[in-house]
Amino acid sequence: MKELTKAEEQIMQIVWANEKMFIKDIVEQMPDPKPAYNTVGTFIKLLEGKGFVTREKVGNTFVYSAAVKKKAYTKNFINGFLSSHFEGSAEKLFSFMVQEKKLSVDQVEDLMKKLKDNE
Repeated sequence: MKELTKAEEQIMQIVWANEKMFIKDIVEQMPDPKPAYNTVGTFIKLLEGKGFVTREKVGNTFVYSAAVKKKAYTKNFINGFLSSHFEGSAEKLFSFMVQEKKLSVDQVEDLMKKLKDNE
């Protein structure tokens, strides 16, 4: 699975949050300053080429939907991130987060409880 650019991911977040979307609806949900309709259309074509969205003809236009589930993309992205930055080790990522003070003691305890609950 290919990795998304920042702009592509921003569009996919909108598509993932909705079942089917016209380009104009995607533009409306984009933050200000909103990109041009044609710009979003170009990114949608790129996403379609990468296999992330599918289109269905409705009248004179197309409606788009996600071809890749958000969870599947997230899993692939996280695994790649772990592999390239932390030698594939979630433990090394966790240790890094603690050292950088990105996780509080309470958050670590909560994660430990969740781990125990999933055993």
